[in-house]
Amino acid sequence: MPTNQLNITLTAPQLAAINAAIDALLSNVPFGVNLTKDERTSLPNIGDERLPFVEKVIDNYAPANPTLVSGFAGSKAEALTDLTLYRQFENPIERLMSVLEIYKDTQQLAGSEAYKFSRVFYDTAQIAAENNVPGANAIVDDLSHLFEGQGLQTP
Repeated sequence: MPTNQLNITLTAPQLAAINAAIDALLSNVPFGVNLTKDERTSLPNIGDERLPFVEKVIDNYAPANPTLVSGFAGSKAEALTDLTLYRQFENPIERLMSVLEIYKDTQQLAGSEAYKFSRVFYDTAQIAAENNVPGANAIVDDLSHLFEGQGLQTP
């Protein structure tokens, strides 16, 4: 990728619009939950491989065999509501994942470009310090501690 491919920033209205859109997304799901890492791994998940099983039970077998609905895991109506919500979230989640990927990739590229510039600047400052250019030692001394414990002292 060429250096400085992005060379752009968000305007204040763009950033405000992004944050307002995120706020709107959150406000439309006031019942949303935030699971712990342990909860995420311990809860059974539908996933693509189990969805046909869940759909057959809720859409076909449970209505046709009401005497087999025990109530221990909730009612058939509650299960249908849960499955409906699961289905309703599929498309927005897929779209949000695409948006998140674009945001993360753009952030990574911007950070990479800023880091490349900073590395070249630091390398130039080191060369300047070796040649006694006034002020270069102060820059190298200030920045060099940011690389302590990372192996080589230069980025």
